Amino acid sequence: MTAPYLSPLRYTQLTALQNERDYQNFSAEMTSGGISSGYGDIQNVSQFINQELILHSIQNYQESATLNKERMSFVSNQMGTLRDIAVELQTRVSLLRSSPLAKPQELMTWAHDKLDQLTSLLNGRFDGKYLMSGTATNIAAVVDLGALPAVGTSDPVDLAYYQGNTQNIAFRADDHTVVETPVRADDTGISELIFALRLCANIPSSDMDERLARANDLALQAHEDMVVTNSKLDSNLNILLNIQDELLELEQSLTENIKEIGYRTQAQVLQDYMQSKSQLELTRFVTTSQLNSIKDLITQMK
Repeated sequence: MTAPYLSPLRYTQLTALQNERDYQNFSAEMTSGGISSGYGDIQNVSQFINQELILHSIQNYQESATLNKERMSFVSNQMGTLRDIAVELQTRVSLLRSSPLAKPQELMTWAHDKLDQLTSLLNGRFDGKYLMSGTATNIAAVVDLGALPAVGTSDPVDLAYYQGNTQNIAFRADDHTVVETPVRADDTGISELIFALRLCANIPSSDMDERLARANDLALQAHEDMVVTNSKLDSNLNILLNIQDELLELEQSLTENIKEIGYRTQAQVLQDYMQSKSQLELTRFVTTSQLNSIKDLITQMK
């Protein structure tokens, strides 16, 4: 079977039409920055796809890490406020124990106010979730602390106020690492602070000295325990930040690999577009010149 005969004029017309299509394709790529079907051959398609999938996974981890970093910082700020309250409680208790001018009623009023503040702090929400409830993030962490019954000096520290569960919030930071938010409202330091405030919210004259002494000791211990808890939180936050740096480096490396395998940048698309446009202009010029020459030849033959 022989190939169909093409006249010179028909050949140049078809060539111009093909270049016109190339022109349109490159023009579309210039706006999309996409992958060109005409950009060489991807030697290893599975490698290209795998690296694209890994890159997508890394980007998902990075988006999640940003939210979790903000969440952990939110909890860290809450813990900072709780430690400040513990320190102030020690100061006020010491003042009442040492100064004859200090009045128990002032400490009781302040303790009531702080129990209300702790209720708000521990039930604070981030992104609509109760972060101090462990993984039971749809449940408020504590009851109204100001409405709890009075306690005696010999009563044990209890957790009757806590409504969450005993599992910490955790999330996967990369394919191999799980990071926790190691703080809940039932942590030892927080429960000690709550009990110390409850001791000071009701101060009968009959056992004032004993009550204040225990409240002071509990406030001191609460501060120390919360410092330990907060150090765990900071340590886990640093782990997250280090993983974020590693993910960023991996993302940059993968992006470069993908470009080498077959990804077209906008600059590359623009360059090809300009080259195609030049070829099209040249083809149109040649086609027009050939037609004019044929017209001249026909004119001369008449």
